[in-house]
Amino acid sequence: MKTENKTQKGSDTIRWLKSIFSPCENKSQADAVNLAAATEMKIQKAPRKEKTVLVVDDDPVFLKAASMRLQSEGYDVITTAEGSEAIQIARRNKPDILVLDVELKRDIAGVPWDGFTVISWLRRFDDLKNIPVVMATGGDAAKYTKKAFSSGASAFFHKRMDPQILITLVGRSLQHPRLVTAGPDTSFQI
Repeated sequence: MKTENKTQKGSDTIRWLKSIFSPCENKSQADAVNLAAATEMKIQKAPRKEKTVLVVDDDPVFLKAASMRLQSEGYDVITTAEGSEAIQIARRNKPDILVLDVELKRDIAGVPWDGFTVISWLRRFDDLKNIPVVMATGGDAAKYTKKAFSSGASAFFHKRMDPQILITLVGRSLQHPRLVTAGPDTSFQI
């Protein structure tokens, strides 16, 4: 009977995700929705790690999928889609690590934000300047990888990579915040 309840709960979650993100504008968004739904069904709570991850991304599909995946690994997850709000949340909650999108939308006041701006703001606060950051992009990895590392990111994740790599990068960045753990040579899934 317990299996039937989990299956029913998984089906409800899949329908809920599809209703939020349908109709999908492109194939990659549809793949992300399917990934999020599959991840939701596979979630088995890992032992709590007592680490907090702040995920900052303006893509609601990636935000949800990354959040679910990190929670399934036992992390506490806080999410936001705005750079200015990320700074406020970081100052208030002192996360252990950030997963930060390279390209963010303008905030409500029309101020342009990107991941590099968020990092530069974090580095201004003594209690936040050493937080490891995993930069993420769905765009041209070659264009952003070097800049991400020179800005102080501890790892770089391309959204077309296997989602398990994100979990690995977060774990390694927490253990060794100043170590480069992935670079432009990383193979991508096409």
